[in-house]
Amino acid sequence: RTAELDRLTTAGFRSAADQAERMLRQPPPEPGRAGAVRRAEAAWEDAYWASLPEWEHQVVTDARPPLYACFNRADLLVSDVSSVISDFLASGKPYAVANTGTLAEDVFRKSFPTVAAATVLTPDASGVPALLASVRHPERDELAGERAALALRLLGPADPPSRERFAGAVRELCAAAVQHRARMAERLA
Repeated sequence: RTAELDRLTTAGFRSAADQAERMLRQPPPEPGRAGAVRRAEAAWEDAYWASLPEWEHQVVTDARPPLYACFNRADLLVSDVSSVISDFLASGKPYAVANTGTLAEDVFRKSFPTVAAATVLTPDASGVPALLASVRHPERDELAGERAALALRLLGPADPPSRERFAGAVRELCAAAVQHRARMAERLA
């Protein structure tokens, strides 16, 4: 699976090539390549996850599996105050943030907006039982509503997907630029 995925995703460039050179020299993708890459990625991920015991904690240190595949497999996230929290919010799953400093919980939550929907873990680990209960019994997850609201506020609505919203914004910007150029040409004429 790895060899097939590498074959589809690796391009040959000189070792000193920078990103600009790689973009300029990259050939156009072969027809159907995107679908083949998606299938190869899915097959690689299925094989990877199947090769590991389900009950065992995993530490991923390579480029594969990608971060979002790990999020899809994870039951929860334990993090420090980090941008990874915003990415994980899209999963809707519980997460915890370690408060290793001396900030009171209310101050910690107000100081870091992504902590608003988290279980706060203190050095005494008093939040761990509630966190685990929210994973084992989703009906007891008291922060689910807050996570959904925070995800909406930080990431926007799930529908339409962010790529479609971004593409629409780019189209609108292009149309506005065309109109602006037309107005400028008319004014100069």
